[in-house]
Amino acid sequence: MNAPPGHAPLPAVFTLADLKQQLNGDEQAAMELAGRWLESGQVRQVAPPRPVFIRLNGAEPPDEAQLCLALARTFPSVVVVGGSALWRQGVSRQRDALLHCAVAESVDGCSLPGVRLHRRPAGWLEAVSRAGGLRGHLHQLPLLSAEMAVADAALFADVWVPDREHLDPDRLAAEGVAAAQAQLATLREDP
Repeated sequence: MNAPPGHAPLPAVFTLADLKQQLNGDEQAAMELAGRWLESGQVRQVAPPRPVFIRLNGAEPPDEAQLCLALARTFPSVVVVGGSALWRQGVSRQRDALLHCAVAESVDGCSLPGVRLHRRPAGWLEAVSRAGGLRGHLHQLPLLSAEMAVADAALFADVWVPDREHLDPDRLAAEGVAAAQAQLATLREDP
């Protein structure tokens, strides 16, 4: 992907506003250039209609740091959930095949390879935060604590979780799971 003539190359993850700035504020030119890059396969729009793009390097999928940055720039509420959170905290010996994340925003689709998004109700992130259910980060993305990841997976049943025998019971507190379940019980409405 070439930068617009006379401009510095765009970062791996960029917005339509970034491209517009490179083109001296010309919104139409920015939209046309982004459209050409999309058609040629040089970039992928993270989640249409949101104007966030990720550059593609041929057949290689973007690395995890770039995927996380693209998700963070697209979805302010994004959190790593399910087995993805458990494996990255060392609670699971079974690795995820896809990065599972939850968002409170509406999601019509996510075109990032290796990522699966799950919709959560509007009060979900607030309930998780109140319960102290965030622990650590994967690049820019917050992770659910192990206990909250289990409680969330039990309530919504839409994320991958490892088999029980692949979990480290010394790193997963049963009372913490119960407390997390109690906090999430107020969210029983479907996302």
